[in-house]
Amino acid sequence: MPASVAERSLPERAQDVLRRAGNPFRNYFARNPDDEVCARYHVPELYALEREQLLGVVDLYRYEPGAHSEVVPVLGNKGAGKTHLLHSIKHGGEGAWQMLVTPGVYQKDNEFLEYLLFQIIDTLLGGGKQKGRRPLEFVGQELTRRLLSKTLAGLTPEQRLDLFPPPGLARWTRHFGLGASQAQERVQWLIETLKPGPDASSGGAAYILQRLKEINFEPERACQLVCQHVEKTEAHNTAGLMRRHIYQGFARAILLGDESDLANFLTFGFAELEFHVRPTRQDLVLALCKVLMEVFRNLKIPVVVAFDQLEDLLLARRNDDGARVAESFFAGIVQAMHQIDGICFLIFAERGLWNRFVPSLDGYIQDRLNNPVHVPGHGTINALRLEAPPADLVERVVEARLRPALEELPDFTELTPIYPFTAEQVARIAKTEPTLRDMLQQFRHLYDHVVYGAEKQGTVTEVPPPASRLSRDEETAVIKSVVMVESTAQEPPIVETPASPPPAAPRVRASASQKTSLEELWDEAMADAARKLEPEGSLTGATRELQAGLGAFLKTAHENGVKVGPWRLQHVVGEWTFGEHPTYGAITIAHWVCKVGQPWKVGIGLFLGRGPGKPKDLEIKLAAMEAEPPVIDHLILLRPEDDLTLSGKSKTMWQDAERRGRHPRLEAVSLESFAVFQGFPRWLQAVAEAQPDGQPLPNLADFLQEKCEKLLEQVCMPVQGG
Repeated sequence: MPASVAERSLPERAQDVLRRAGNPFRNYFARNPDDEVCARYHVPELYALEREQLLGVVDLYRYEPGAHSEVVPVLGNKGAGKTHLLHSIKHGGEGAWQMLVTPGVYQKDNEFLEYLLFQIIDTLLGGGKQKGRRPLEFVGQELTRRLLSKTLAGLTPEQRLDLFPPPGLARWTRHFGLGASQAQERVQWLIETLKPGPDASSGGAAYILQRLKEINFEPERACQLVCQHVEKTEAHNTAGLMRRHIYQGFARAILLGDESDLANFLTFGFAELEFHVRPTRQDLVLALCKVLMEVFRNLKIPVVVAFDQLEDLLLARRNDDGARVAESFFAGIVQAMHQIDGICFLIFAERGLWNRFVPSLDGYIQDRLNNPVHVPGHGTINALRLEAPPADLVERVVEARLRPALEELPDFTELTPIYPFTAEQVARIAKTEPTLRDMLQQFRHLYDHVVYGAEKQGTVTEVPPPASRLSRDEETAVIKSVVMVESTAQEPPIVETPASPPPAAPRVRASASQKTSLEELWDEAMADAARKLEPEGSLTGATRELQAGLGAFLKTAHENGVKVGPWRLQHVVGEWTFGEHPTYGAITIAHWVCKVGQPWKVGIGLFLGRGPGKPKDLEIKLAAMEAEPPVIDHLILLRPEDDLTLSGKSKTMWQDAERRGRHPRLEAVSLESFAVFQGFPRWLQAVAEAQPDGQPLPNLADFLQEKCEKLLEQVCMPVQGG
């Protein structure tokens, strides 16, 4: 090797490493509260006080579970770091575990409490983890541990003795009282090890199962005892019956690994209890909501509902009436606060949006939203405001992005932590940019300029214009001159009319670079959604969330002009609710039209009921075709491909519908396709977030038809029928 190569300077070797690593500032923002980018580039000192204050608010509901539900707004400009802060609370090591619900879609046409209930159920049963634990596992382990301990403590000495039947001839020794003390000691040891403690809380279901194994106590026998104890101790009113099923469902999930009973009850069984007077749909939802919250409160597990990126959540479509949607949303939160105690609502929103909508709300809504919360050690909090971080913290952020690449060098410590930047460059960007995201965009351009540019050593590096002000094709453009043209004509003033939203900006076909970005975001969103739907009961628990995702998918297909053979969408109703069953009484309605013919009004429903819920789900979905006046001409039911066969009562109902001239159709759907419904709203949100300011979304028709060709055919009229 030539000496000139072997003796290369540290900066030269560092430049090579940085070029190979790629630009670490390209992933410059968190797309959602579960984005792994947050953990990869987390700087604990950033917004440490605000994080501590929010965790203090959450702890109010841990130590005082019956506290009134309250709202804490977290306000900041777009790109201030709100989503990253939420991620650190949901997944970070600070603070104890809490049940954190982060809705990805707002179903504005539904009853808010119903929407909230199914967001909680979806979070509880889904495969998503918080601080490394699935909510079902954490809640179930805490509850089962306590139930098993109470069950064992209430047994008589004879009953404890019966838990450990001796083998063979040793049974005769029981008649003489031999072995009784050993059985008592085993049970007492198990009771002691099940008491609250760091090991018991962190060990999960494996901790309980291991303790049972150590004393040769079968999990099946333990589960049977817990279920019998619950049967004896719970009341026979509506709340008691619901608690009974929930407790027993959690016990089976933890001790036997069977989540189906809990999932079936929370989506079907709670509406089938024996009631003296049949409750309304709203009463059923309220009753289950209260019982679930009681379970969490008794375990001292705070329930936090955090609405992130409120501007995208509420204003998902440009032609929505923003003021009406916002009023419905905030009124729903206030109603839920009046009906249910113990919920901590966190609203992460842009200051401009908050200041635009909240002052126009009714006085009683404003009073509840602005009600201060007293946090010990922090005083009274009305709202948290995220300001641009100072230069020293910005340096830490830059260092966190650059460190993984620089650490490849054995002597990297001889470089400055922010190499290849200088402290002056970092300070200048920190002082002149309004938000952390704007700073990261500037560092992205500066990195490209310094690492990949052709500048000579010793020249002054200028910071290029922000990425948000240039389109992707113009990022390398250089402004040579500026000509200011003064108009002599008097322009009419612009008057903002909320009731008449601006028309959607024209969309152009996605460029090659945009398509690559769409692909990357799609793969991330779908992989995350598939993980959430993998556990046994998660698909059933996500029924309403999936239905909302299907509605969002078809609305986007409609707005982008997606066609399926000769068919195109003329109108979409994202979610139409009907009947008295909160879970099964919902479908999406799509009007498909072929050439100049009349549109077919197609109802599309998720047929996910299992066991005894299967015929009930089918009965309710088929009833949608009986509405007067008719709302649908054709019904498509999407069923998991592993349980497509209809038999018994389900088969009879299907045949009866066909004899009456109805048009139902059953489609087998894979888990990957259900993941599309689960992940689509967040994908669309990420795509919108990734666009430079002022640039509309590209036309997504080609992309959706390429990615979802089979799925589109399944929710459309038969293509050969055109």
